[in-house]
Amino acid sequence: MAKSSSLSTLFGNSVCEEYMGFLEDEKSLEVNREVCAALEYSDDATLDGGITAALGRIEPGNSPKVVLADITESVDPDGDITRLVRKMGADNTLIVLGTSNEVSEFRKMIALGAKDYLVKPLTAEVLKDAIENIGRQSQALNAAQSGKLTVVVGVRGGVGATTIATNLAWIMANEEKLPTALMDLDLHFGTTTLSLDIETGGGFREALENPHRLDKLFLDSAIVKDGNHLAVLGTEEPIDELVDVSEESIDALIGEISQDYNQVIVDLPRHLLPTQGALLASADTVILVSDQSLAGIRDINRITQAMTTLQTKGRILKVVSRVGSERSAQVSKADFERGLNESVDYVIPEDGKTLTVCANAGKAVGEVSVKAPIAKVLQELAADVSGYEKPKKKGLFTLVPGGKKKKEVGPKA
Repeated sequence: MAKSSSLSTLFGNSVCEEYMGFLEDEKSLEVNREVCAALEYSDDATLDGGITAALGRIEPGNSPKVVLADITESVDPDGDITRLVRKMGADNTLIVLGTSNEVSEFRKMIALGAKDYLVKPLTAEVLKDAIENIGRQSQALNAAQSGKLTVVVGVRGGVGATTIATNLAWIMANEEKLPTALMDLDLHFGTTTLSLDIETGGGFREALENPHRLDKLFLDSAIVKDGNHLAVLGTEEPIDELVDVSEESIDALIGEISQDYNQVIVDLPRHLLPTQGALLASADTVILVSDQSLAGIRDINRITQAMTTLQTKGRILKVVSRVGSERSAQVSKADFERGLNESVDYVIPEDGKTLTVCANAGKAVGEVSVKAPIAKVLQELAADVSGYEKPKKKGLFTLVPGGKKKKEVGPKA
């Protein structure tokens, strides 16, 4: 990494473009100098004076990409953080350094606009990891530049969300020929690998628990390939072991995956919704899957309302699944849409026969019955999400070399 250059503010202050640390005590200053040397940042990236100095040096439009600000001597830390975040702008990142190790303090800092909160005494390892993780985390938010991120959520249990996520990924990989990654975040009871009759990856949990170690080799140990274009990340962890699935881990993992895969599909269990706001906010599409029931109306509305506070950049698709005359507690489509105050986007019919064959054989719907009504709807949904356009077929004798265009034979594509 080349030494970062600097830019000048209107007041003649030198500001390093990549990173600057504003610390209050000599030990933290020395740690910051050590990390800056390791990352090849300029000597100007370490300054005394904490967040007060940061507010004095940084001007709107002239902010480093990452700022570390010590708040231990601030008389109004909340106000100072808010003012500094505004000065830095939405494209830059603030890391706060303090003394409290309470979870409530961390949450407050994040709510005020900081990306991370570190606790004294500061160590070189912790600071270096924090700075490097910022780059990894931002990759998830920029996944749309190299592909699309889709999150599938079943608003109720047993509505077929995993079936939809698995088949969308399979269609994108096998019919649309797009490099696709399918991530199953139900780490104890996930069935995506079972549905495709493949083994679970041995390194998925380790990748989630060690985001700072993520690289291509590490990721390859967690991925299981299904054909040429589909990569699957799933695991079956012991039910008596808690696995930490943090926002930072998911962001880092998606950032790494999106470098090689055009489409990333995440099967997100609803119990993880409270901890995965960043994932939902960064998704290009969030698919909410429900049955056609009163409880489904309630839960779609509740989740949609909660997501409005996340400033989700993508769209929300409402999908009704397992719809059939024999389904109990099913309301009419008109009543369901009246309860939502809008139309549903896709209706996936009940097809117990096809899905039973798929489950027993470990195959996707498209491998078992490509002409089934459920297959057609899934293909339409996959194309909608991925942006895929099926090549138009020309009728027989549509164009004759050197001659005139003739009438097409057969139905138009």
